Amino acid sequence: MTGTVIFWSIGNLIVRGTELSGPQIAFWRYLAAAVLYGIAHRVFAGPIRMADFRVAAPMGVVLAIEIVLFFAAIKSTTVANATVIGSLTPLLLFGVSARRFGERQSKLVIAAALVAVLGVAAVVFGSSGGATWSLRGDGLAVAALLFFAAYFVLGKTARQSLSGFTLQTHSLIAGVPVLAVALLLDSGGLPVPSGSQWWYVAGLVAFPGTGHLLLAWAHAHVELTLVSLMTLGVPVLSIIGAALWFDEALVGVQIVGIVVVLAVLGFAIVETSRISAADTSAAGQ
Repeated sequence: MTGTVIFWSIGNLIVRGTELSGPQIAFWRYLAAAVLYGIAHRVFAGPIRMADFRVAAPMGVVLAIEIVLFFAAIKSTTVANATVIGSLTPLLLFGVSARRFGERQSKLVIAAALVAVLGVAAVVFGSSGGATWSLRGDGLAVAALLFFAAYFVLGKTARQSLSGFTLQTHSLIAGVPVLAVALLLDSGGLPVPSGSQWWYVAGLVAFPGTGHLLLAWAHAHVELTLVSLMTLGVPVLSIIGAALWFDEALVGVQIVGIVVVLAVLGFAIVETSRISAADTSAAGQ
C-alpha cells in the first residue's frame, strides 16, 4: 500500500501538469494500459476470459467514472482540495467493512478518522481563497469520492475470486468503453494526444496504474479499513508536490491540517494492525 500511496500522489501531479482534458487523458491512459496489460496477461497468465470479465467489470466501470470526475476536479480546483476531499473515503467505508467483510472496528480509529475531517476542512478552507479554487471543482471531487468508495468495496469483493493481475487487466478493459463515451461527449470525437502529451499518458500508466495493481494485490492481504486509511497519505504528498512544482502556496491552516491527517494516519495504522494481530492470535487459540 505504501507504493500505491506514492504512485497515486505522483499521478495527481501528472494530471495537473498536462493540458489534456480530464476525459481525454483518462481515455488514452486506460486504452494504453488495457492494451499493455492485455498482452502481458495473455503471455504470462492466459487469455482474457468472459467469466473473469464479468467479475471484474463492475469495479472497472466504477473506477472509470471516478477517474473522469476526479481528473475534471483536479483540473478545476486545487490539487489540495481535490485530493483531500478524496481522503474522506475511510469514513464512508467503516460500516461497509464491518458488515460486508466482517472487519472489527475500533472506536478509537473511528474517532481518529473523524478528527481527520478537521484536518481535511483546514486544508480546504486554507485554499478556498486561491485563484485556482472552484466550487464546481470541489463538487466534482465529492462525486468522485462516492465512486471511489464503491471502487474499494467492489475491488475487495472481486479479489476473493481473481488474482490481482487478472482483476487489474479485466477491469481496465471494462473501463475503456465508459471513458470513450465520456470523451465523445466532452470533445465530440476521440482527439489523439500529440507529441510530448504522450509522456503524460505514459506517466499515468506507469505510476497511478501500478498503484492500482498494488492495491488489487493488497485487497487479499490487508483489511479494507486499513487500505482506505492509508490513502490519507496521498493528499499530503500531492500537496507538497504541488507546492514544489506548481507554486500552490501553503498557508498556516493547511499545514496544521496536514499534520492532523498525518497524525491520524500513523495512529490508525498502528491501532488497526494491533486489532488485526489480536484477532489472529485469538483465532489460533
